[in-house]
Amino acid sequence: MRRYALGMMLGLALVGCGDQTETAQTASGTAVSVQAALSAAQDWLKANAQPLTALDVAQATDTQDLLAFGAAIGDARVLILNEDSYADANAFELMNRLVQYLHQEKGFDALLIESAMFDVEAMWRSATEKDASLTELAPGRVFYMYSQTDASRKVLQYADSVRKTDRPLQLHGLDIPLAGTTSINELIPALESYLQQGNSPALSDAAWPAYVEVAKKAISLNSQGADLAQFNKISSQLESELCQEAASSNAMRDNAGWWCRQVRGISANVIRQQHRDDKNYDYRDTAMADNVQWLLNQPLKDKKVIIWTHSSHGIAAVSGTNPETTQAIHTMGWHLQSQLGPQLYSVKLSPLGGQVSRYWDTGEQPVSIDPNSLEGALSAAGLKQGFIHAPSDAAMLANFAQLKKTYAFGKDINGVFFYPAASAAKQGTHPILPLPQ
Repeated sequence: MRRYALGMMLGLALVGCGDQTETAQTASGTAVSVQAALSAAQDWLKANAQPLTALDVAQATDTQDLLAFGAAIGDARVLILNEDSYADANAFELMNRLVQYLHQEKGFDALLIESAMFDVEAMWRSATEKDASLTELAPGRVFYMYSQTDASRKVLQYADSVRKTDRPLQLHGLDIPLAGTTSINELIPALESYLQQGNSPALSDAAWPAYVEVAKKAISLNSQGADLAQFNKISSQLESELCQEAASSNAMRDNAGWWCRQVRGISANVIRQQHRDDKNYDYRDTAMADNVQWLLNQPLKDKKVIIWTHSSHGIAAVSGTNPETTQAIHTMGWHLQSQLGPQLYSVKLSPLGGQVSRYWDTGEQPVSIDPNSLEGALSAAGLKQGFIHAPSDAAMLANFAQLKKTYAFGKDINGVFFYPAASAAKQGTHPILPLPQ
């Protein structure tokens, strides 16, 4: 018996030894595979990268350096501009230049910015009906790193400059209510007014005051810990009322579909605030994609559209898995890619170094580049500034898939603009102005 036990122990030890050897060989093979893929990717990038002469539109003498980008877009109806940090002035400069090129040369007539749908609608209405400045109304309504930094305000200034022409660049928000001043002050009263016009039974329900209380807290980003029983009851009732209507040509605030988006946005906010910082309960991106799709199908049904957003929202990816349903939660970019297919072109703006602002705190932090990423391959190839459209060759795509990444080049994004360094975007102190009466 003792010999049997010793034999078993020795056998297990030998099996363990064999597993370690196999694992070591696998790890070595993977390392070789990644290095070979990186080398092949570098060679391909050197041969296919198109130079970019300027980030800032004011420094560009023409648009010749954007022709490859224009050709890559093809007939896409929706173009996503993905920036990486919310805090890189150079990214904002290039995004502004690209927006102007897309508007002037490629027939894009609307800009959807990562800010609350409700607040930006109020801005656009004030601009078109009261001749107000989008740039001046943006603070407090558009995300502060887009409305308070000089480089990002340039795209708002451009929208102002073409607003009275025969081809204005329409401005829309795509996000849920996120503590914007107009959402805080006007969303619930405006919703009540719309529901009164339709004699909604929700207003006379005993649960309505509880719904309003939670909704107002959610819009201000502080609904965590709230009792949700009555809120959920009214939310469900409002969705039944508002989210079934057919297409309408009515103005935004006279459109049931518009209010459906606001109600769903409030609900998404409530869920994410009960599970703060847990992406496995965050349906903000789902609501953002729903907002974009509604805009594409309704007020912008005949328009080509640019989306200005952070890459964590715009690049197709799985962002979490709800532990209660075991269902994956996806980014806005993933939903739009699934819905639009080849009508969507997603491009990323990638600094290869430099500094970005710690906008949530103070100071700056360096841009970190992993050597086994696409950005690492660009740096290692000695490339400084340009545009690269993803390869169509399956073997080359497989090489890029080997690189360490948060995205797959050619699958999750279609193209990349790269430049030497980020530049920390500094917030200004532009005041929050009231909407014109």
